[in-house]
Amino acid sequence: MFNSRNLSPALYYLFFSGEPEQQQRFFKELHFISIAILTFGLASWTITFSLTQPRASLDYANAALAATGMLIGLVMAAYAKSLQAIIVSGTISVLFIGFGFRVLMLGTEDPAFWVLPLGVMITLTTAPIFSGIAYYLGVSLGVWAILGLGHFPVHAQRADEYWPVLAVTISVIIGLALNIYFLVLRINNYRAQRDLATMAYTDGLTGLNNRRMFTQSARALQHTAQLPAFFLMIDIDDFKKINDAYGHDAGDEVLKKIADVIAGLSGDHLCGRLGGEEFAVIYQGEKQAACAFAAQLVDSVEAAFVPERKVSISIGLAELLKEVDLSHSYRRADESLYVAKKSGKNRYVLNAA
Repeated sequence: MFNSRNLSPALYYLFFSGEPEQQQRFFKELHFISIAILTFGLASWTITFSLTQPRASLDYANAALAATGMLIGLVMAAYAKSLQAIIVSGTISVLFIGFGFRVLMLGTEDPAFWVLPLGVMITLTTAPIFSGIAYYLGVSLGVWAILGLGHFPVHAQRADEYWPVLAVTISVIIGLALNIYFLVLRINNYRAQRDLATMAYTDGLTGLNNRRMFTQSARALQHTAQLPAFFLMIDIDDFKKINDAYGHDAGDEVLKKIADVIAGLSGDHLCGRLGGEEFAVIYQGEKQAACAFAAQLVDSVEAAFVPERKVSISIGLAELLKEVDLSHSYRRADESLYVAKKSGKNRYVLNAA
């Protein structure tokens, strides 16, 4: 299966598969639709078979083969766990649907008469299943080949001799348009939801987790962390003076620069902006390591602004306790931060209580 991330923009929609999260989202959207469409195709064939059987000479062996193939494709779709599995199961089922209708068509007096209506019906109905233009185009052309092989309506030397080919061409174009429309719709919907999630959980100025995301993740860590964890409450010293002296644009630059320092040093440890000039980190590790990390943050922030201006931070630390609400650790870290401010700023204080 092609990976669209390795393709040029011109081929993005041709072999579309998307990033893992996007594939999973598309799979959830397509799973029910594919099952419904493939079930409809099998039901339509079964009804047509029951109506055709008394008046036609059918190849029952091929009819049984077609029914088996359709059932296999439908079962695969029902138990599919990925977008790729949907494409594979859809391909198998649709091609066998085309083959099944060819079997019924050959049992009629004029098989060529049914090629165009059957081909149009199958190719247009199945357009939403395939996430990728090349996959749909290949399957639709395969259906036309199965139905039309040896029985394509040809009106040579007649005024309407090009109409059958025109009908096939138009149906393929319409099917492609539908396929592209559904694909673009799903892509735009995914991107809109992703952007909304980003706005809902990311701080717009610094790019860090916002207060909501940080709090949710911190609560989850309370119950899942295997190591001791410490809550670091971080506040920029005299931030109002920076805004008053240099303006709010300069203040925003200070916020972003400090956020970069925090994010760079935090690595896999949870960090975020709580609002205003307050930041926070959940450090997972022993007490000595947490204190060393806090000291490194203090020194790194001060060094990041030399020689432009003097900017520093104060940090309050408290152990993240599992048996109490997050607000308890938050309050204890805030108390430590208050002590750090009163003790001269540009330092960290650990709440030993």
